[in-house]
Amino acid sequence: MPPARRERKKAETRHAIVREAWRLFAERGFDVVRVAEIAEAADVSAKTVFNHFATKEQLFFHGFPLLVEALRERPAGEPIAHAIHRAMPSLLLDTDRARLYLGSRALRTHALELFAGQEAELADMIATETRGSASSPATKARHSASSASPAARLAAAALLARLRTVWESALETAAAGAAPRFGAELDLALEPLTSLGARRGAAAGASAARHKGAERQREGAPEQPQPDSETRAAGRPSISRVAALAGVSATTVSHTLNGRRPVAERTRSRVLAAIEELGYRPNVLARGLRTSRSQTVGLVIPDLTNPFYPALARGVQDVLGAAGYDQIISNTDGERTMERAALEQMIARQVDALAFAVFNTHPEDLLPVLDTGIPVVRLGGRLPQPGVDVVRSDDEGAAAIATRYLLERGRRRIAFVCGPAQEGPAAERVAGHLAALAAAGLSGNPRLVIHTQFSRTGGAEGTARLLDSPEPPDAVLCANDIMAIGALDAAAARGLRVPEDLAVMGFDDIEAAGLVSPGLTTMANPAREIGMACARLLLNRLSGTAEPSAEVVVPARLVRRTSA
Repeated sequence: MPPARRERKKAETRHAIVREAWRLFAERGFDVVRVAEIAEAADVSAKTVFNHFATKEQLFFHGFPLLVEALRERPAGEPIAHAIHRAMPSLLLDTDRARLYLGSRALRTHALELFAGQEAELADMIATETRGSASSPATKARHSASSASPAARLAAAALLARLRTVWESALETAAAGAAPRFGAELDLALEPLTSLGARRGAAAGASAARHKGAERQREGAPEQPQPDSETRAAGRPSISRVAALAGVSATTVSHTLNGRRPVAERTRSRVLAAIEELGYRPNVLARGLRTSRSQTVGLVIPDLTNPFYPALARGVQDVLGAAGYDQIISNTDGERTMERAALEQMIARQVDALAFAVFNTHPEDLLPVLDTGIPVVRLGGRLPQPGVDVVRSDDEGAAAIATRYLLERGRRRIAFVCGPAQEGPAAERVAGHLAALAAAGLSGNPRLVIHTQFSRTGGAEGTARLLDSPEPPDAVLCANDIMAIGALDAAAARGLRVPEDLAVMGFDDIEAAGLVSPGLTTMANPAREIGMACARLLLNRLSGTAEPSAEVVVPARLVRRTSA
């Protein structure tokens, strides 16, 4: 078939898939429609659907414009904030799509990934803008997205999280049949961008002032006095001025900003209009002094270099950032002494709440935190004690699914490469693995369970020990994807073919799992969704609406690639 005709045929097939999918979505809703039904309606195979759209969520967002695409096309010299104001209405879904989107958790999770996927390019744009348009082309060329400053990357992450919130708020309005409006809410969402620009401008102004003062001193001219802090603050809009302009109390303004109490829509509109007119920005430090809160939440994790945990932290930030909280992150390497030290540091920093990724901490280690009244959510492990919430993936069930998948493909000597001790999530995954073997009539061989480090090197070393044994395994299941990539390294070093000679599976479905060769079959452990669930529990406790103890279990799902 000629290439042009082949491409035309692909386009026709894609159009048919999208058309039939949307007909089914409109009739029955997004979540209940299966890919097999879409394929049957479009008169193609399910494999053909997946060839065009890797997931059903991608099919829903087919043709949806991305924010960075609009920013790339903005006129030369147009500020990013102006371009965002202009572009946001084009990102809205129609009424029917908005309703479908708002009713589906899977679609909202996918939208998080869409917004987060634009972070690197947006950070580069922000870095370029804050360096100023006077930068030479050579200077700008040296600053790629990968070298954007930490401040620019943080501003991009915060901005995208807030823009998604504004976007979903507009979708709620559209789903109700009303015309969405972008105004004060969008200006507040752009605060990370304007704050970064203000800091850059202030730094440049201070540098210029120092340079000018030095010149005046060399010329013998008297130094010009600088305005003091009281003079600089005199024109700063306050919450009282906002309240006076809107004709409400300062308390109503506060409730409008933090969302902790309901505010009538007409009143809320007046407050937001006053904020927009005055250019008011909340003073987080002053608010903390008034409320005896630091507006910070601690996040203690075992390994910041494992891509799973930054994604989890992003999920926490998506929820807490919109509520006005910042994060303090502490890395512990999964060691109990460091975990206990991190808890003491969080108490000393007076965090308002704490999220804690469990590896070796015992329930008694949390008592000092609980005694101070700090709400705690454990990330992983079982519900250990009253007053402590838990968010965890279904580690035991996921490991059983992974093991059954390998068994169905004819593997019988299935090894498990896990962490240095059978505690926390790793222990539950081993238990699920052994239970699946027992259900298949196979006894678990202790020699096929290897304890090593939660790292690529640890995975390689553990797999090498297994391969060097008298009866090597025909499949290796690893406790995370980083270890599984190490297992691929060990197989390659011995000239083994994956999956023909050795099947390899991981856990978490980090981005690298789909980039290595062969692609890594894994159990998707939705890190961002876990982080968001954790943050919601913390907000419930901070607002006083939480139950005595809560446990949220997030299911994992099998992601089939070629390594198994």
